Amino acid sequence: MQEFITLPVRIDWEEHKFGAQVKAPGFLLTTQGDTVPGVLENLRNLLIDYLMHEGKNHPEWQDITAEEIRFECEYDLAAFFEHFKELKISAIAVKAGINSNLLQQYVSGNKRASESQAKKIQAAVHLLANELRQVALS
Repeated sequence: MQEFITLPVRIDWEEHKFGAQVKAPGFLLTTQGDTVPGVLENLRNLLIDYLMHEGKNHPEWQDITAEEIRFECEYDLAAFFEHFKELKISAIAVKAGINSNLLQQYVSGNKRASESQAKKIQAAVHLLANELRQVALS
């Protein structure tokens, strides 16, 4: 069974573009694009280039291929709701037990969510995902 290296990718939304960065020992890769799949593809291409060139000189990346690396996305709130447009901010706010206007301010960047508020929002999204997994349609 192949083992994978998981790298965290930060996804942001600024000036009507998705931005992404991945930081690991020896490199910091950044890119932007119109879609999350697009920025992840850009990152993968940058990573492949790094592994083929500069990475050969870093012991931790020698003999590692891009196929052995997985990205784990962490979204800022604006990027999350831009990428998952199907989700209503007001509905997630209700599930999270926070004021929908406050969540809208977090998403718009007018206010910054505390770690505990971000955890509430994340828990609400995961609760919704679990509920959706149990849906059967006929």
